[in-house]
Amino acid sequence: MNYQNIYDQIIDRARTGNRLYGVGTYYERHHIVPICLGGEGKVTQWRTHPNIVVLTAREHFICHWLLCRIYPENRKLAHAFWFMSKQKSTNQERLYKVSSRTYAEAVSNIRFTEEHKEKISKWRRGRKTVVHPLTKEIKYVVEQDLQIWLNQGWENTNYRKGNRGRITEEGRQKLREARKKDQTGKTGLLAKAAKGPYTVEFNSGEKHTAGSYPELVKLTQFPYSPLLYRMKKNPNCFESGWKIYRS
Repeated sequence: MNYQNIYDQIIDRARTGNRLYGVGTYYERHHIVPICLGGEGKVTQWRTHPNIVVLTAREHFICHWLLCRIYPENRKLAHAFWFMSKQKSTNQERLYKVSSRTYAEAVSNIRFTEEHKEKISKWRRGRKTVVHPLTKEIKYVVEQDLQIWLNQGWENTNYRKGNRGRITEEGRQKLREARKKDQTGKTGLLAKAAKGPYTVEFNSGEKHTAGSYPELVKLTQFPYSPLLYRMKKNPNCFESGWKIYRS
């Protein structure tokens, strides 16, 4: 099997696709030439840097598996693949199933010395965990850079009672702009919502389905508030001649 050829095909397909990281479909950023092999670029430069490409979670996992096959003696690539094979996520797009054989292969290439364990512990010590509310991607950042990530829309999961360290107003505004940009020009089921689409059904049998509450307001002429309230408190139950439910 030509692992390099398969790797190149995945990268080429991703490059030619019109993919946007952090908006709509879940994607992850990837160094085409890994840093440990001399590759350059920061993942934040995914729009402009030729060495950064946007992949689906499955493509990302496969690419790291292929890199381990192409460079079997590279321990850093083996560590990266091992980390991906054991990583857990609440994001449905990242719930790819790893076979016992694949996991065993990842573990077989790992040799954790006491020195290496200490380096990992030291590296994580004092770092803050931030998660992107849309993609659910996780990062470990130094405390002095935490505010920068919060301003970009990330959330701090290391909050304490009374000091939640949640997303800043500037971050919220950036998320609103990203969502608005994703919805521009889209109607009906194309107007994505976090938990849509929704359907309003009347006693007469008439139905209206849309991917977001604002679009549903346009179709039904109902105010936003009763739609949201009914969906939360009494979904899929007829009241006053109509009901709302998630399609």
